[in-house]
Amino acid sequence: MNTQLTVKELLEPLQTVISVIERKQTLPILSHVLIQLKDNLLTLTTTDMEIEIRTSQVIKTQEEISFTIYAKDLINIIKKLSEDTIIEFIIESSKIYIKTNKNSFELNTFNHQDFPSLPKIEDSDVIKIKRHVLTDLIKNTSFSMGNQDIRAYLNGLYFKVDKNSITVVATDGHRLSIGEVKQVNNLSNRKTVILPRKAVLELTKLLNKNGHEEINIHLSDNYFYLISDNTTIISRLIDGNFPNYLQVLPTDFHNTIIIDRLAFLNSLQQASIFVEERTKGVKLVFKDSQLHIFSHSERGQAKTQISTKNFDKEIEITFNIHYLISILEKLYTNEINMVVPNGENQSCLLSSMNDNIYQYVVMPMRI
Repeated sequence: MNTQLTVKELLEPLQTVISVIERKQTLPILSHVLIQLKDNLLTLTTTDMEIEIRTSQVIKTQEEISFTIYAKDLINIIKKLSEDTIIEFIIESSKIYIKTNKNSFELNTFNHQDFPSLPKIEDSDVIKIKRHVLTDLIKNTSFSMGNQDIRAYLNGLYFKVDKNSITVVATDGHRLSIGEVKQVNNLSNRKTVILPRKAVLELTKLLNKNGHEEINIHLSDNYFYLISDNTTIISRLIDGNFPNYLQVLPTDFHNTIIIDRLAFLNSLQQASIFVEERTKGVKLVFKDSQLHIFSHSERGQAKTQISTKNFDKEIEITFNIHYLISILEKLYTNEINMVVPNGENQSCLLSSMNDNIYQYVVMPMRI
């Protein structure tokens, strides 16, 4: 069997799906991309058996053909060719021969019928959401996800959907990000799922592309399924109980400080130059309506000071400086609220002024 495609037809969809493929695979076929031509449609699919990405586009062809090929070899062959270059595929039972210009390549292939796919989702709840809303929810919370934590449920993003809201939560056990938007959802019961880290990263890439303003999310007991324009992401969910994040939110707001966000951020960035690499700790001392920031390492030390509002108590506390910086980069108002630990409060809460969408919690350090 033979077929021809141009670089322009093939390169962009291949770039969309290729990042699912891991460098080391348990099954050789998982290093391949499934390429299908049918009904004037070119479809590319990749999977690692936990997440599947499929993208399609209309092309001018009457052919009906399916084959698999090493995805990363294919993209390395074509990515430096001009868009109008014609790629000829000569497909045999175990080999594929590629011809481009005066070059030729021989690659292994598998029977396309052996290419694995995730099950079709049945009995799912469908959530409609604006693309920019979901993009912002993920961007402003996912940085707090765990990474290769032994507690699998921390290595993902928690979604809670009920009739009136969508809540997205991430935590690595030391910091917590919460985003909640109000919207009417067509649900009979509340739905909660944990989307794995890798799927969150792939979803972020997809959402950042231009596309339809509204997208549909399908949620079942075991799978997350999202269609955006011509691309579909299917992901297994993390099986586990997400921690009760509401328990770490402060209940006593007497120690609420108002701080200039940029002044705080700039001071922390300066102090980070001299943070000890092992602990990453920065000491904050609140005294006489001033915030004193201290950091030190074997190379030297930093001391900075900024004014605060609404607070005249004396409190000394230490945090991971990178956690504070990452939160301040997500907050957007000129002034922010900071609720510092005191009494029953064991955590610090940061939020933008007059904003109920995002809340960030950081646990203090003991050094």
